[in-house]
Amino acid sequence: MNKLYNKRFQMFSESLSDPELVNYARKDGNNTFSRKRKMPLKDMLLCCLSKKGLTTTFELRNYFKDKGNMSMQLSVQGYLQQRKRLNPEIFPYLNRKYLMDFYHSNEPRLWNGYLLIAIDGSKAEVPNSKENRETFGNSGNRHSKTGQVRALVSGMYDVLNHFYLDIEVEHISTSENELAKRNIKHLKEMGTKQPVLAIFDRGYPSIEFIDFLQKEGIHYLIRLSSNDYKEERKQMPSADNNVILKHSAACLQKIRKKHPERYEHMKNKGETLVRISKSTLPSGNELALMTNLPDTITTKELADLYYQRWKIEKKYHTLKNKMKFESVTGKASVYVYQDFWAQVLVHNMVQDIRNSADEETAAAGRENGNKYPMHTNENMAIGLFKESMLKILLEPEEKNRIKKLNELQKEMERYVLPIRELPGKERRKNISNKYINNQKSSF
Repeated sequence: MNKLYNKRFQMFSESLSDPELVNYARKDGNNTFSRKRKMPLKDMLLCCLSKKGLTTTFELRNYFKDKGNMSMQLSVQGYLQQRKRLNPEIFPYLNRKYLMDFYHSNEPRLWNGYLLIAIDGSKAEVPNSKENRETFGNSGNRHSKTGQVRALVSGMYDVLNHFYLDIEVEHISTSENELAKRNIKHLKEMGTKQPVLAIFDRGYPSIEFIDFLQKEGIHYLIRLSSNDYKEERKQMPSADNNVILKHSAACLQKIRKKHPERYEHMKNKGETLVRISKSTLPSGNELALMTNLPDTITTKELADLYYQRWKIEKKYHTLKNKMKFESVTGKASVYVYQDFWAQVLVHNMVQDIRNSADEETAAAGRENGNKYPMHTNENMAIGLFKESMLKILLEPEEKNRIKKLNELQKEMERYVLPIRELPGKERRKNISNKYINNQKSSF
């Protein structure tokens, strides 16, 4: 197959040496990175991207070792001071630039012509410092006066192509709906040419948010909780109907308080038309879904589509437990933004190679007559990439870089697992040790 990620790696490597990149790296219009230093901007970015959750001293030592410059002496204090001057927004910028090549091509897999994304929030642990408590807030804990420090992360994940299109990192009390709006805004900035279908779990179906999605031209599928729009659902003549949601005085009062800029629009609009589809889960509970998809898509198809949302939950597990997403360099809040956004970019680079490796693995499995379809071992793929990433990106010759990328893909294909469709079960809390034998990190 065409390994188009080779081109993206070449473009990414060239962009790290682009003189214009320094403008995105500076904070508040200062002239940082204009002087020649022991660790210029390119080295600073590569060191952030290649981190493995070790001590800062070891991270620097390993970076200069991989670069072939063990004689370089750079103090941890000097490195951290330079990191404080680095604008964390440079990593989302590089991530969007990397992904734009993919989404502006014919490569993306689609669902019925839609780019299928899942948006969901998650709490992420950050270092417990005074600055982080003020920036991100405390997550309640009855055993501690200060509580645990957690940031709220809102991720936008491409379900079929396995890329994180965006993540937002904010105070724990921030509305998930507002972060989802920022996710979608950044998706629009990428200029994807495919129509978008977004899947949401319970907690998102406010009238104001639904109107926002419709105004932005986003198709949506949102699960309703048992208390959402109870009266409207009772009056439905069948299990799948169009429903008019009236903009009542109480509803408008909430919008006026939280979204004054949208109050007049919502008041003049008066009502919102949605489709609600109800079905029964294997547990016997009701699954109620709200959407603006046409009725040519059946209730069964909507239910099957909603289950695709689970993949973003699995990817949060990947970020936190396989990529050491929460292993932040230091206690300053700027390190949180830098490390979180840097690891999302690394995840996408790993996945770009892994997508190609999975296609080769699946084809080989079919040829061998395997009972189950096969895919590469994600944990091993991450470890192999972390091990060889710097050598690949620092390689000056394009021909040698492509050779190393091809060797990396071949090695990923050596570690494969079957994909088994397990029967659906009621979700339950599993109290277990975090570090169990078969889920240890690969690096």
